[in-house]
Amino acid sequence: MKKALPSQEYVGFADTDEFQRISGISDADLKKKVYPNAEFKKRFIRRFPGSRKRYIKIKPAIDYIWDYLLEGE
Repeated sequence: MKKALPSQEYVGFADTDEFQRISGISDADLKKKVYPNAEFKKRFIRRFPGSRKRYIKIKPAIDYIWDYLLEGE
């Protein structure tokens, strides 16, 4: 995972495509390991009523992935 918050601080929400770009996590890892995580979905993914597009709260979601889903070397 690249440094998630390089020179600028991300705040607010991003759709799933933008979140992948910001986080640097591969599409496969997001779809297989991050998005299926029940706690991640509950805490960070939202939709507008009637919308199919998902939005993710950027900074706390990246922190959660770092703290709980990634393994140290």
